[in-house]
Amino acid sequence: MKRTLMAAACAAALMSACSTAPRFEPYKPTLAEQFTNRAEGMRSDAPAAQFWHGFDDADLDNLVARALQASADIRIATANLREARALAGFADAQLFPQVGISAGAARVRNRDTNGQAQTNEVYSAGFDVSYELDLFGRVRDDRRAAAATVRAGEAGLRSTQLSIAAEVARNYFELRGLQEQLRVARAALDTQRAALKIVEARQSAGRGTAFDTERARALVASTEASVPALDAALIRTRYRIAVLTGQTPTALDLTLAEQKPLPGMRALDLKSIGSPEALLTRRPDVAAAFAQAEAAAARVGVARSALLPRITLGGTLGVNAGRVGDLGDSAAFAYNLSAQILWSILDFGRVKAQIAAAGARNEAAIVGYERTVLTALEETEGALAAYSRSQQQADALMRAAVAAQKAADIARARFEVGVSDFFAVLDAERELLSARDRLAQSQTAAATSVVAVYKALGGPVVAKDQTASITR
Repeated sequence: MKRTLMAAACAAALMSACSTAPRFEPYKPTLAEQFTNRAEGMRSDAPAAQFWHGFDDADLDNLVARALQASADIRIATANLREARALAGFADAQLFPQVGISAGAARVRNRDTNGQAQTNEVYSAGFDVSYELDLFGRVRDDRRAAAATVRAGEAGLRSTQLSIAAEVARNYFELRGLQEQLRVARAALDTQRAALKIVEARQSAGRGTAFDTERARALVASTEASVPALDAALIRTRYRIAVLTGQTPTALDLTLAEQKPLPGMRALDLKSIGSPEALLTRRPDVAAAFAQAEAAAARVGVARSALLPRITLGGTLGVNAGRVGDLGDSAAFAYNLSAQILWSILDFGRVKAQIAAAGARNEAAIVGYERTVLTALEETEGALAAYSRSQQQADALMRAAVAAQKAADIARARFEVGVSDFFAVLDAERELLSARDRLAQSQTAAATSVVAVYKALGGPVVAKDQTASITR
């Protein structure tokens, strides 16, 4: 019996490396050495980590730091990673025997060889051992799938951290941009109301017309109508930032109430953007999709192993006696060794259906990885294109706002000396408000485009040792 078990163990050792899982061949697109939409001066060095520090804004730094600690999405991703690690530990344990302690007492009534009924008491104690021989790689495929799931969870956590940091930064810039738009509208409203008073006074004095007065009133009302919409958008953005940082919607009402300008974009050094090849090794969503495809391939092997026999070795080492006091006697010593083979030969297609399902999931994971790769390239090229164009747009609108201001000053001066009518003043004021509003929007878009570039580049937002401490 011992020789048989040793032979089986040797065979298991020789065949344990076998696996029926398909090999995962990752999608490898043809990549250029540099990004097509890179701006002049951008290098292929790795992008900066913790990008938000480059804006040199203490409020933004504090908000992102809080979000990385308290965001519900990050806490969910952290819990999912802990689950994956626990299941990986369970899968690793399948490589080792399962050992248990058993003790029992029983009273048995049966007939002896003479047909007489008798009652016997039986007491036992011992160790039970069970071990599955991984002949066809089922356990090892399960371990590979579990390990890949852990890597996917780690990448998913990094992806969530990056998304939350970028979302906080984007909403913060939109908040500052809305504050600027609201300031511009209120300043214009003050100027327009002052002009309306002048026109009304001129009409009362017989020097103006009702037409000029009503046009001035219409402009004031139109500007007044824009204020509530901007104020509502500002409130919603402030609420969004609060929730992203793990707080109730109104928690930041006082903190973010003070109007502050957008951080200076000129001081930000967006030079190192990496290369397309480096992007695919750095982006956490690509890493997560890669690991998920590896896990899906390994699970195909787990499903296929159900077509093959499973052999389990077992045994018990202990004592067995009719009285408790006799359990310590040498005669009470008992053991048994066993081997069990389980092979399903008729399951009416159950296993094949599971294999087909695992194969379909594997195919979906492979296609999902390809889609993630292409999406990463698309997002990065698109973000770089938007970044350069938004900077150009902001520069042009700055020149337009300066020119509109000069035109409005000239129109008011000409009206005051009677060279032109009030229509020219109204038209200039309307154009000035529009130019300033478009400038504020473009500056916000320029700031958020920088955030989009950093998010697309996939740079780290939390150091590896910090991530490890979070997920313990």
